[in-house]
Amino acid sequence: MSNKLLLEIITPNGLIFSGHVNNIRFPGEEGEFGVLPEHTSIFTLLKGGIIEFTKENGSIEALVINAGNVTVDKTSVIALVDGAVAIEGKGSDIAKSLNNIRELLKDVTDSNLIIASVESRLS
Repeated sequence: MSNKLLLEIITPNGLIFSGHVNNIRFPGEEGEFGVLPEHTSIFTLLKGGIIEFTKENGSIEALVINAGNVTVDKTSVIALVDGAVAIEGKGSDIAKSLNNIRELLKDVTDSNLIIASVESRLS
């Protein structure tokens, strides 16, 4: 049994992340769900929200997406998303990140909840 997954996150503008991760959490259309190595194969839709994953070195990264889909198999995960913004920043970069996130989520119905979640992570 492998203890890693190959994760690829792709937008219409190209690949934004490719690497091995220990686990991933997605904002699924029917609720948030997690993926670990050896996960059963699935294809599902994603809604606006946060994709969070733990990299091999133990660091946690997060991206806000507006919509997409994900294909999962035992060793790899491919997420095709309409748009994504990394949740990161220090000092004045936080305001820029939040503005980019607000712009990305302007057409998502529950965007205020997602933005509140992002703000709590950046605090």
